[in-house]
Amino acid sequence: MNFHHVDFPEDLTAQGLAFDPILPPLGTPEALVQDGAGNYWFQIDATAARQVQLQINLDTFDFHKDEDGVWRVMLPMTGGFHNVQLLVDGTLWLSPYLPIAYGYSRPGNVISLPETDGDFYRLKDVPHGRVIRETFRSSVTGNWESCTVYTPPTYEDEPEKTFPVLYLQHGHGENETAWTNSGRLPWILDNLIAEGKCVPFVVVMNNGMVQKKVGGRRVVDFTLFVRYLTEDVIPFAETRYRIGGCKEKRAMAGLSMGSLQTSMTGFTHPELFSSLGIFSGFLHDWIQGSEIDMVQRGPGDDRHLAFLNDKEAFDNAFSVFFRAMGNEDPFFSFFEADDQRCEEAGIRQIRRVYQGTHDWNVWRRCIRDFAQLIFQEDRA
Repeated sequence: MNFHHVDFPEDLTAQGLAFDPILPPLGTPEALVQDGAGNYWFQIDATAARQVQLQINLDTFDFHKDEDGVWRVMLPMTGGFHNVQLLVDGTLWLSPYLPIAYGYSRPGNVISLPETDGDFYRLKDVPHGRVIRETFRSSVTGNWESCTVYTPPTYEDEPEKTFPVLYLQHGHGENETAWTNSGRLPWILDNLIAEGKCVPFVVVMNNGMVQKKVGGRRVVDFTLFVRYLTEDVIPFAETRYRIGGCKEKRAMAGLSMGSLQTSMTGFTHPELFSSLGIFSGFLHDWIQGSEIDMVQRGPGDDRHLAFLNDKEAFDNAFSVFFRAMGNEDPFFSFFEADDQRCEEAGIRQIRRVYQGTHDWNVWRRCIRDFAQLIFQEDRA
């Protein structure tokens, strides 16, 4: 079979480690190629390997070794962004010739392919905001922590203005770099602002995998996030930047685990936020007591859901309550259960379902649509 070079645009393959495309050394096969039918293939040179496999979500695909000694597998997808895990003889392996992002609680490879309706997150010739990495000391964790901040293109041009702020969370196994690297949030907002479709606002992205020590061992306790955000992050961010300062100028959103953290924080502290965004996510706490709960405790009590029982207070608290999920998401039954809870409570909400599963192709669309709904009173 004949394969040919694919000249991917730089903005698709750009990553936190390198903006320019990664160039393999002479004699090393390119990671991604196409065949004559337009199918994408992933190939690696692992001469001594006995087995090479590619994992995408819960599916595993076997490479085959061709006569030239190169291992190849045809990709099952034709476009979009995908976290992938490469296994060589059963051991996780990181390809240096594919982009790298943080997911599954470690650095990992990603594959970004062109798609017909993916223009909204692409790099365009418009004014661009800034992405800043901050560090600060946390009183809740007792550790140095980090957050990533996006400021819109007009932030420096309006030194007297206090901007609205969105506190935006990633999912389980990710960190504060996820939304800027995998999510393409800066370019999504730059494009929306340039088109006049959303109000310029600042975004603060935190590490929701909050760690603590138990018996001398570090573990993640995602429930610490409510205190971490309200006691540490908000005071730090709103002192360092001209943002927030009141409920009307704050919103919160998150994906997957971050959506549950948004529910727990927003319902517990409705005085802090004017809008909430629940992306591919959850109102009820299914994480505590599950296999991914490192604290090894029983199920959560869902006490934050009591706020749903007061329809008038809930509707008055949030001008936008946005819930969305992909139609092929493995957690869709959780979404439907939360649907029923919202219907029984009679609360006002915006609910959307996108084509896709539990991944960044859906979450990019979530933030695109949510961003256009919030802080509308700031348009004046």
